[in-house]
Amino acid sequence: MNLQNNQLSDEAFIHMYGVNPVEALSVYFLESVDIHTHWEWCDAGGTSQKAIQYKREAPFMTLVQAIERAELEA
Repeated sequence: MNLQNNQLSDEAFIHMYGVNPVEALSVYFLESVDIHTHWEWCDAGGTSQKAIQYKREAPFMTLVQAIERAELEA
């Protein structure tokens, strides 16, 4: 399955984020995410809703870019 053409729905992402946020971020941002990156995301004020907002505004945004944006908004 090509995730860029069939990305995880917002509802599925929110559910997955509640169960396993590291895996959810990996699938949603289409990149490998480790626990340290997840902590950076959380420390920056990152949430599942922010991830959805950012990806709607910039579909090819990376998680690092999302972390930087969240830090600027904090």
